Amino acid sequence: MIEYSAMTLLSGEPSFVKVPTDSGNTHWVARCPACQTAVWNEHGSRQAITRYVRVGTLDEPSRCPPQAHIYVRSRQPWLALDPQVPSFQAYYTAAKPWPQDSLARYNAAKEAKATRSQP
Repeated sequence: MIEYSAMTLLSGEPSFVKVPTDSGNTHWVARCPACQTAVWNEHGSRQAITRYVRVGTLDEPSRCPPQAHIYVRSRQPWLALDPQVPSFQAYYTAAKPWPQDSLARYNAAKEAKATRSQP
């Protein structure tokens, strides 16, 4: 996850697809218009607090190891997960596994968005 305001698109313009979630809400998936690879998603709005970037789309994905595995209920049986990384059947309460510096950045981004949204 990265703060919406900290991410810069270097070239091109993604195509966005609105997708349902378990909660009944929707989120937006940004896809490469040429190959349709999912690059990131935004929950709730097209200018969400954070973007959930697909690590496999980064130049150096090994720099971003997982801090948690979510929705493991639908993982393939052949996929072995590191037992040292917390796993959740569905989504999770971020405050539990997230590092404190990540929580602080998220809260600051949330406050900044609220400030921008005020009349």
